[in-house]
Amino acid sequence: MSKPLITLVLSITFLSAFSQQDSLLKNFKYRIDHYQAINFTVGGAGSLNNFDDGVHSIDNHSSGGNFGGNFYSVKSTGRILLTTTANLGTSLSTDKSTSSGITNKNTTLSVAPGITVLNKWFSKNKFTELGAELYSYGYSNKISSDGAQYSSNKQGQYNIVLNTGIGKGRLENVTDMQNALWLSKALTTENTLSRSLSDEELNELGRTITKANNTRVLDARKRTQFMLETVDNYLQQKGLINKTDIRYFSNLNDILFFAFNSPRLSGTEKFIRLKPGISAYGTRQKQSYNVSKSDHLATSKSLALSTGINKYNPTNLVHQNNYGAAVILSYNSLDFTEKYTAAGSTPMNAKTNTILKQAGVNLFYEHAIYPNTRTTINFNLQAQAGYQAQETVTSFYHSTNLAGSVNYFISYRTRLTCSVGTVYQQNVYNTSPYLYLSPSNFQLYASAGIGISL
Repeated sequence: MSKPLITLVLSITFLSAFSQQDSLLKNFKYRIDHYQAINFTVGGAGSLNNFDDGVHSIDNHSSGGNFGGNFYSVKSTGRILLTTTANLGTSLSTDKSTSSGITNKNTTLSVAPGITVLNKWFSKNKFTELGAELYSYGYSNKISSDGAQYSSNKQGQYNIVLNTGIGKGRLENVTDMQNALWLSKALTTENTLSRSLSDEELNELGRTITKANNTRVLDARKRTQFMLETVDNYLQQKGLINKTDIRYFSNLNDILFFAFNSPRLSGTEKFIRLKPGISAYGTRQKQSYNVSKSDHLATSKSLALSTGINKYNPTNLVHQNNYGAAVILSYNSLDFTEKYTAAGSTPMNAKTNTILKQAGVNLFYEHAIYPNTRTTINFNLQAQAGYQAQETVTSFYHSTNLAGSVNYFISYRTRLTCSVGTVYQQNVYNTSPYLYLSPSNFQLYASAGIGISL
């Protein structure tokens, strides 16, 4: 009699704990009035070489540098969810070599700015959204010999997409609630808590972690101190801590700074979205030795209408199920211009226009496992299928992508990543930077690696 009773009690306790986690994760509200973060990266490299084989003496030196920056801002209140991201990446490199009295120089410059803004207004569980995505890329390469230009290659691209939509529901970021539950579990294991936390106290702990993470403190040391003190103050004021030894603070530090799992969402979103867009891609190549020049320009005007549902369900602290479906109608009009001139030849100027219409269904399913704060196991299935018309040619298209990945914590500076998957596609058109039909194929892939941060 005792064994069945013990089993029943343990089962009820287990289900109660997971039910509590399920409810807290599902109902957590990520709220922050305003948060901004800016990051910059600067790098450089150089080399100097000298080679003499008895016949030729070659001197070569190269140098390069890069600069990058990104900006992130979020405002999440009961009525507004505004996110803004901006980034800029630049690089410049030169290579100069001298051999037999002839000097060759190669210079390359690239610039890639981008910005994404999306604002959602909520009222009685309904939302209206408006946003935009802007991206551009510029590339220039010049080769010269003894100061005279030999050839040049320039590329440029830009994409602009407007996001408009209406819908019902809201997807909440529950990562801070996840870490609050992990922290509560770690402190309980170490017998640091004076008592079990109620649902309201756990929810408040999650909001405290949100405050600690999203209060801007420029000095990194002061930020670390602020985050630890903010969470500690909450636990101390509530009388939840019965000892403050090194294990207590190491658990605080561990959860607040080294929980590397990817963000988790919770909620259901039903939507209707309209996305008009325009993009252009161009190249220009010049060759001085045969006085030739070629230009290619591809421009695209697109419009996509979609309606569907996305559901993100944190089953409990360890398991997450996400799935969604959408019906998409799209229209793409692509113009392609090609010009070519060369000495002694007839100039060529060709123009084409292609229109692609598609009606299809997109589906996705994802199961994520978070066995601890360090490890993520992910299974993902994405599929799309539909009917398309390209000028006078009609066809069915479909693609399926099934993938699995593991991100495993080895140490604070080392992680093991593995992935395996399969992709199958047939009659799938790509529209960037210009329209082309991808060959039907079936692919299996696998990869593994170790990332080390020094």
